[in-house]
Amino acid sequence: MKIDDNSKKSTANKKNSRRDFCKSSALVTGAMILPAMQMNAMVNVANDKMLKIALVGCGGRGTGAAIQALKADPNTELVAMADAFEDRLQGSLINVKKAFDGSKRVNVPKENQFVGFEGAEKAMALADVVILATPPGFRPQHFEFAVNAGKHVFMEKPVATDVPGVRKVLAAAKVAKEKKLNVVVGLQRHYQDNYLAGLQQIKENKIGKIVSGQVYWNSGGVWVRERQPGQSELEYQMRNWYYFNWLCGDHILEQHIHNIDVANWFIGEYPISAQGMGGRQVRTGKDHGEIYDHHFVEYTYPSGAVIASQCRHHPETMSRVAEVFQGTKGTIETYGDNTFVKDYEGGDIFTHRGKDDPNPYQVEHVKLFQSIRNKGVISDAENGAKSTMSAIIGRMATYSGKIIKLEEAMESNIVLVPDNLTWDSPAPVQPNADGTYNIPTPGKTVVI
Repeated sequence: MKIDDNSKKSTANKKNSRRDFCKSSALVTGAMILPAMQMNAMVNVANDKMLKIALVGCGGRGTGAAIQALKADPNTELVAMADAFEDRLQGSLINVKKAFDGSKRVNVPKENQFVGFEGAEKAMALADVVILATPPGFRPQHFEFAVNAGKHVFMEKPVATDVPGVRKVLAAAKVAKEKKLNVVVGLQRHYQDNYLAGLQQIKENKIGKIVSGQVYWNSGGVWVRERQPGQSELEYQMRNWYYFNWLCGDHILEQHIHNIDVANWFIGEYPISAQGMGGRQVRTGKDHGEIYDHHFVEYTYPSGAVIASQCRHHPETMSRVAEVFQGTKGTIETYGDNTFVKDYEGGDIFTHRGKDDPNPYQVEHVKLFQSIRNKGVISDAENGAKSTMSAIIGRMATYSGKIIKLEEAMESNIVLVPDNLTWDSPAPVQPNADGTYNIPTPGKTVVI
């Protein structure tokens, strides 16, 4: 698929694009998983250059990622930070400094602290490696800039909240490969020992061909940030970003992408269609914006495999974050640090209990800097974009109540995230007179 314009494609090109998108992910998997390297020290085959890091997005995840990046390589230095909000940037800087007890490797002078919408590009211009950890709606434009500027990238998942954003990331991913830039996406299960061990069991045909599965992110939900006096609508939505689709994409995308991505990875394909249902039953307040509190989606893959996906934010209900797959010969279950492979008579084929395994959030940064030092290339962005799209078609299915086909969804030009936002811009979503927001309605909401 040609993804850098919105011109009408021919039927033949559409068919080719779907095949390209949905073909076996062996190529992507191979690019993402580097040969095993020792975790104890950096092997600076290329050089000992001090690598400069810029943090874009200074919330909790960004702060954690910055600390992990500095721990991953002793010859790194945090030199620039950017966030929409001054208080968040300063709080992050304090916490990073605490983690390194005043180390000179946290060297972010006032002139390298950028606040506002334009700060991201200014911070990235000062670095060799950038960490993109803003709310995901901003990810495509930040990733595109970083790649065009020749920066290595760690970016959190998901990598977009709308289809035009996915296309932008796919285009930038291609450029990143051409420039031999390293890109790691925070789908950390790809760097987690028990998942890698489970994948090896699948490759060794221990469970046969995967024909079905169930993936879960059922929990009590996440934080809510109440509206404060004097806030503009835009500031309120950005502070309470989880509940607005232009920023978050709904929790099926922001959280449940992890489990959907595992299904794609283990099956070796991406889904070609989705249908499902969802809604709001428990989380219905004004501060809960426009997103659903539960989704159930049935994904169909090119091979015929069908995956049942469920995510829920309901307090005092069953919590489960896991993946289970049925093959022609047996089953595999992954959750936490554990992986269990069994045959259909209940016999144990393989067990991995990884309570002492390395932290995958740290491993992904170690792998990133090892690859930079050794002049390798990690190319996670393509898979990140395709798994993002898998979650987006799930959201489209629950919001519309219709069967969503990937090849049609990829043509969508519905833009959730406007370009060139400033603090004077209207918020992309506006409240009703009573302070509530329009909720997607199956049978009425247009998603493509």
